Amino acid sequence: MTILACYTDTDHGRAAVLRAAAEADRLDSDLLIANIDTDRSPVDPALLGIDESGFSARGRSVGLLPPSEAVHDAADLVLQAEQDRDIELIVLGLRRRSRVGKLLLGSHAQRILIDAEGPVLTVKAQ
Repeated sequence: MTILACYTDTDHGRAAVLRAAAEADRLDSDLLIANIDTDRSPVDPALLGIDESGFSARGRSVGLLPPSEAVHDAADLVLQAEQDRDIELIVLGLRRRSRVGKLLLGSHAQRILIDAEGPVLTVKAQ
């Protein structure tokens, strides 16, 4: 089984990866990171303590979901990965919103929450 973390180069994106790593440790699962940043900022391996071979200090396999030429939308990338792989949990970071902003989620986050077949864990940055 695999945990899918939705990464962006933001506090809430990094919080999602860290929580996904903790869940992968707890559930003895592999971790797959989907870079959904619009500029595809590289994921810092030090964030997870990953070595050159792609394994964490606890022996968990950690991979980066390769970008797809056929899928250009971040939500589609995550939802397609859920269908194509044995994903048991999607972890997604959400940022704080104003009172008016609380009525609306980001379009990618909203689509992932509504259209995902399995559970989605949302986290906020500290």
